[in-house]
Amino acid sequence: MRNILSLVLLISIFSCKNSEKENNQNQKETELTQQEKNLESKTTELEVSEQVLALNAEVKNNVIHCENEKFSIKVDNLKNGDLRYTSWDKPRSTSNKPDLVLYDGKVEQQGTSGGYHYVFKSGEWKYIIENNLIGETKESMGVFLKLLKDGEQKGYSKMNDLTIKKNYDLKTYTNKELIGNWSTPHYAVRKVTFFENGTFLFENGDGDGDGENLKGKFELNDKSVSLNFDSGLKKVLKIGRGKENTSFTLIGEGENFVKKWKK
Repeated sequence: MRNILSLVLLISIFSCKNSEKENNQNQKETELTQQEKNLESKTTELEVSEQVLALNAEVKNNVIHCENEKFSIKVDNLKNGDLRYTSWDKPRSTSNKPDLVLYDGKVEQQGTSGGYHYVFKSGEWKYIIENNLIGETKESMGVFLKLLKDGEQKGYSKMNDLTIKKNYDLKTYTNKELIGNWSTPHYAVRKVTFFENGTFLFENGDGDGDGENLKGKFELNDKSVSLNFDSGLKKVLKIGRGKENTSFTLIGEGENFVKKWKK
């Protein structure tokens, strides 16, 4: 009987040791698996970070940065002259890898309204960012996202404009920004020149030297200027920023003048 008990005891001791050894082995395997997962996660994060840095390194300057409840969107001029659309699905931020990147964008100027549309294509889809500088109502002005599929509109929403405003977008303007020559982008013979003595010359030419030159005095008020013509005519034009942050604009009453300026 004693021999049997001793044998049972020995078997129990060996079983416990084997079980403890097996548990230790399993724990080591679990720790090793977790370490491998952590390494993979860090590698993935590093790869994503490098991809984001590479995308940012392509940018010459930002044109539009906007968002709504679903997307964060950037339109950028690239150093190689291309125009790029980059989009992130909320709640992801612009520091994450983007969900959509489109190249070869086109800029479409909207007549004399001073607005610009940035158009990108992806298969049967067309992504359009509208930057409407003026409109019939306040709601119609601003930045909008339009989605088209095979020419059919699938979405249209107003965006919150996050574009960084620089010193050309002042709370008020002074004669320093106004004095000089302004012209209509696609009609070079139509010009207006402002002088330091408070007068202006409005040239409405026809290209053959037979145009009409009108004179008058101007009044500057915050972000607008009143043109008081000697003939009694009066125009009020709004001053704002121009295309790609390189110009000022005078817009209103059917007019769209641009004044180039150096950065």
